[in-house]
Amino acid sequence: MKNVLILVVLAFVAYSCASTKTATKAVDIAIGSWNYVISNTPEGDATGVMVISKEGDVYSGVLNTSQGSAPLENVTVTDNNLKCTFNYMGYTIDVTGLFAGDTLTGKCSVEYNDFPMTATRQK
Repeated sequence: MKNVLILVVLAFVAYSCASTKTATKAVDIAIGSWNYVISNTPEGDATGVMVISKEGDVYSGVLNTSQGSAPLENVTVTDNNLKCTFNYMGYTIDVTGLFAGDTLTGKCSVEYNDFPMTATRQK
């Protein structure tokens, strides 16, 4: 009888521990608001906030500047690598970068010119 009681207590403890575990969902590194700087453009450094979101498996976003907003198009994030485009003054700007924690390092490219881009996640 003593052995049965011990087995019941052990089973209860094991079940209690197993039921308190919660599944952890992976956090998508790209989603959020990012303070960015695009350096050395012909108009000087460009700053603003880039917002990236995701619905299902589809990313979207917007680049907010002091002159207005530009939607991000063709947004992909693969292995922490960002690729997207946006239009500015009739030009298509290609954006590429690598997310590492709360930073993004990359470049904006247009007509054979590359401009460094850095961004930090807003807290």
